[in-house]
Amino acid sequence: MKKLLIAALGALAVASMANAEVYVQGDLGYAKLKTSGFEHSGNFSGSSFSPSIAVGYKMGDWRTALDYTYYGKADSSYSDEGVTGKADVKAKGFGVSAIYDIDLNTVLKPYVGVRVSSNQVTVKDNYVQKDSAGRDIRSYEKDSSTKFGYGAMVGANYGLAPNLDLNTALEYNRLGNWDGVKLNQYGLKVGLKYSF
Repeated sequence: MKKLLIAALGALAVASMANAEVYVQGDLGYAKLKTSGFEHSGNFSGSSFSPSIAVGYKMGDWRTALDYTYYGKADSSYSDEGVTGKADVKAKGFGVSAIYDIDLNTVLKPYVGVRVSSNQVTVKDNYVQKDSAGRDIRSYEKDSSTKFGYGAMVGANYGLAPNLDLNTALEYNRLGNWDGVKLNQYGLKVGLKYSF
């Protein structure tokens, strides 16, 4: 009985691999980074260009992908209690996604997915504050650290050719938390997916 079960599982695995395909995907996006909790600047946000590239594996209606994404940049000028400055944050990262394609038996194929990521977040803060004698003291702080992130996406692929799809997607990513600061990204992406 065990041999029959092992043989059946092996045959199922081979049959599944016959339907599997590798793909590459490149997207250009517009993203908004939003932060909260900076000591002097409070909440601020910025919108910027957000490209990504991914390599994935499709088996049936499920896909997995490994991607590199530049999330964008946000900055803010602030003045508070004798401190004037400018802060900015940039983020980029590597992610792994699990995606479910909803097969409508048409050239349009909607999908939903989840993502976990390792993100490099760089924060710079240039500021001037007055000392007790009224003199300006200039300061510069920079911190770069790796943060765990997670997110979700919803989108659709439109078949342009047998192996080429147009991709559109909306995404949300929580890029990390540190020292009371939260960093979120909201994005719209358009790109191409080529299956081998």
